Amino acid sequence: MIANFKQTVWSAKIQHQLETITSLKDHCDFQFEGEVKQAERIKILGVNRPTIRTYVPGTPLVREGGTDNSQFLDIDQFKYFDFEVDDVEKAQAKPGLIENLSKEATLGLSEEADKYVASLTATNKNDLASAPSTDISEEADGGIALIETGFKTLYENNCKITDTYHLELTPEWYTHLRPSIIELDTNNSELIKKGYVGKYGNALISIENLLATWHDGTRDCKLAMLRTNKAIAFAGQIDKVEAYRPQDAFSDAIKGLYVFGAKIVRPEQIYLFPIY
Repeated sequence: MIANFKQTVWSAKIQHQLETITSLKDHCDFQFEGEVKQAERIKILGVNRPTIRTYVPGTPLVREGGTDNSQFLDIDQFKYFDFEVDDVEKAQAKPGLIENLSKEATLGLSEEADKYVASLTATNKNDLASAPSTDISEEADGGIALIETGFKTLYENNCKITDTYHLELTPEWYTHLRPSIIELDTNNSELIKKGYVGKYGNALISIENLLATWHDGTRDCKLAMLRTNKAIAFAGQIDKVEAYRPQDAFSDAIKGLYVFGAKIVRPEQIYLFPIY
């Protein structure tokens, strides 16, 4: 019976489900994900721009050594699921019970990753560009001016117009913003399939329920944000998926371990909106 639940099959299935659920983590930079191993620290290398000097004919050139910089992405988050289905329950249930349970487990793992990515904004709030705390229900333009300030700040930080931008909003803000959005793609089935509800300027808009909460000294605010997809690095993988027969029960069980890490690697490419 347990042969029907081979580890490689379920690992591939659950990994695929994680990749197809749009969320905060999916708006990150995944280029380092292939290097993930359990309890590993990934070294992210960069280079420093060489000094640009004015050439004066007849004078020696000033030569400098090329230098690099680095930062670390810690793979230090470990989340797991472990569920069983009694043989009798399985016999009496409609087909697809195991499949549906695995989907729910995958949703749970994805939400944990979302929460962690969101938490980085609250932890690093003082180091990130941010609008003042705003009662979004009182913004006459739905918050357009706030968003434009965010774009202006990112462009001044040398973010390119051709970069991929994500505007991640609370449901309440989207409700106020929707009538003012210039380009709304809710009829675009491909956008909807990817979890987006529209587009403003060159930013894809998504509604997020797991944005971080930050206390501004007076009240709790949700940290909505505008960012490029290079601002936060994310790396994760399903490290183990095992199907087994518990010794003390007549049931099939599946357990899985998800390891991941995330870090704000380009803070100049995020703009926060503390809203309440």
